[in-house]
Amino acid sequence: MTLKELLKILNIKCDFPNGKITGIKTDSRKIKKGDIYIALKGKKYNGNKFAIDAINNGALISIVDDDIENDRCLKVDNTYDVLTKIGNYIRKKYNKPLIAITGSNGKTTTKELISYILKDKYNVLYNKDNRNNIVGVSEILFKINKKIDIIITELGSNHIGEIKELSTMCEPNFCIITNIGSSHLQYFKTKKNIFKEKLSIKDGMKNGKMFVNGDDEYLKKIDCYKCGTHSNNDLIAYNIVNNKDNITFNIKLDKEYKIIFHNPATHFVTDILLAIATCLEFMDIKDIIKRISKFKLIEKRMTILSRNNNLIINDCYNSSYESFEAGLNYLKKLSGKKIIIFGDILELGKYSKSIHKKINKIIPNDIDVLKIGKYSKYIKGTHFNSIDEIKKYLKENKITNSNIYIKGSRRMGLDEVVDFLSK
Repeated sequence: MTLKELLKILNIKCDFPNGKITGIKTDSRKIKKGDIYIALKGKKYNGNKFAIDAINNGALISIVDDDIENDRCLKVDNTYDVLTKIGNYIRKKYNKPLIAITGSNGKTTTKELISYILKDKYNVLYNKDNRNNIVGVSEILFKINKKIDIIITELGSNHIGEIKELSTMCEPNFCIITNIGSSHLQYFKTKKNIFKEKLSIKDGMKNGKMFVNGDDEYLKKIDCYKCGTHSNNDLIAYNIVNNKDNITFNIKLDKEYKIIFHNPATHFVTDILLAIATCLEFMDIKDIIKRISKFKLIEKRMTILSRNNNLIINDCYNSSYESFEAGLNYLKKLSGKKIIIFGDILELGKYSKSIHKKINKIIPNDIDVLKIGKYSKYIKGTHFNSIDEIKKYLKENKITNSNIYIKGSRRMGLDEVVDFLSK
């Protein structure tokens, strides 16, 4: 993209000399010569303060939404709108197949799995980790070029209208909804509102195809391609078997196929089915199955560790009622002593108390619970005021020959407990 193209997209008229843009950055510290800088505002920061720093670091221009006395700082009404305009322009310019994924849980796992499968035969571009907001998604679109074959982007939301905005920007050819859960109830108030928000992913899709979790009570009502374990789905998993190391199950297409996935938690089955259904648009089933058998989950998502005669289940990447219940179901199937180290589920708003009380009802009495957080006090077990207190307890009370399930929202800091137990 040239500077002239950019100014035309933004409908800005000025006399800057034309030049090729080498990159689009929102962090002034990462500016390289020939980049443009887009200043963003958040609750705790104001990128406009670094607009001149970006220019000094080599930016052609800085796009701002505050008044800054510098000829190379161009003011617009809203710099976030600039991200969407540029992202959509580049998306349309290259017109590559784009897969967009959303859902309350499982979207990152599904994205990582689809990316891993398709990378065997295609040059795939996708957003790493969970950079699924307007900044993360636009950054991916900025990187599209002639060499890219397929784009995969995860779309997240914590306010009404965000998924629609992201979908409209990236115009997906294929949309995936993994499930409708209780994540972000603080912002959406009801699961019905969450459903409407996730479903708006289709608003940006043009002549595309949608894949959903057909076992979900909301998504099963949608007229599209459904994946799940129930008989009314289009792609069905059956003969599901899990053991200490993996899950196996069967699907039927032109004939019966066996799927092997190297993680024992059965709640990944629908994510795997969604990945299979999507990848069949690009690859043969036999090649897809081979890739699935080699895939490894990213850390902290039901990662299984054997340390000091203990089996540690690290599931503290993030948390929700649904994902905790799924992990608990796996824990229940294990033989031997069982322990849960639990941290609050966050972003539930007025539902925080009721959902934690609900969790209390599904934990069997024979499982010991160590807990931390404001709302974990509604769950039976031993409560701690800090991570250091938990570590001190674990040091003084050596745990051996146990299955330890560690679960909580990322901000609860349970990674430290995993590290402590892994030594």
